[in-house]
Amino acid sequence: MKPLFIFGLGEIGKIVLRNLSEKEGVKLIGVIDIDPQKVGKSVYEITGIEKFKDVYVEKDAERVLKKRKDGVVIHLTSSYVKDVIDQYFLILDMGHNIITTTEEMTDPYLKHPRLAKKIDEKAKKKKRAIVPTGVNPGFAMDLLPIVFSSVFEEIKEIRVERINNASKRRFPLQRKIGSGLTPSEFKEKWEKREIGHVGLAESGSIIARTLKLKIKNFEETCDPKIAKSYIKTDFFEVNPGYVCGILHKVKIETEEDININLFLEMSLDAENPRDTIYIEGKPSLKLEIPGGLPGDESTASIAVNWIDKIFEMPPGLWTIDRLYLNHYFKKI
Repeated sequence: MKPLFIFGLGEIGKIVLRNLSEKEGVKLIGVIDIDPQKVGKSVYEITGIEKFKDVYVEKDAERVLKKRKDGVVIHLTSSYVKDVIDQYFLILDMGHNIITTTEEMTDPYLKHPRLAKKIDEKAKKKKRAIVPTGVNPGFAMDLLPIVFSSVFEEIKEIRVERINNASKRRFPLQRKIGSGLTPSEFKEKWEKREIGHVGLAESGSIIARTLKLKIKNFEETCDPKIAKSYIKTDFFEVNPGYVCGILHKVKIETEEDININLFLEMSLDAENPRDTIYIEGKPSLKLEIPGGLPGDESTASIAVNWIDKIFEMPPGLWTIDRLYLNHYFKKI
């Protein structure tokens, strides 16, 4: 039985536990969270999963992680590298592998090359693997188009669009897309990066890095989507003229003349939700998932399904460009 820990028991953590309850060959040893409403309670009390009735939520990460060696931690705490690096180091010092959903870790070399190098070196020193993952970033707008690129003889442009209906999503996500703000409030908060999706820039950069493309120009914008009619969710009421979501774009020009264009709409009552990959080249093809990948459930599943492989992986930080994937290349 492989020892397993959960670091961060938010809504996605609860879905991870539900997913794990159906898996064999892994044993949940401990769950770490700082929420006083959860600390001291059994996992069963919080999730209703009877299989984990003897596992309790604890605040002291070091104490929990010492219970077993040579395990894996599914890490679900923050979007930003600077906020999680100390947590990673503690986990590695305790002798465990890491599966993390921290969005910036999709390509930490984009904004935090020094920290990324330190994480990689630490993992190698401790002979453990760390795998960043998630559905977006981590799959829908980066890994999936990268793998799709393998069937092309020539590529001129990669265009990825994700339209996500946020009306049924959790409260933190509806808040982070600016629901109910005025356009000016949205602009101010986006400039401070207090709202918006984290990871689209990293998706674009990791596509370029994986395909060995040199970035010539990089542009990122995020505009508000304005409600045309009254919208009501379980958490927000939005009147016409107010913000109901984000229109987030990344445009990359490369020295190889292969453009990468990413478009993410996350909005309340979004019409025709879908994930679409267009690749123009030889041939020119479109790959579409009608309805789109469900964000929280897919993130939980992709994290859990990495458990099977992580124990076999060499030590180090395994960003997408380091994975042994078949994909398009123009030059080696």
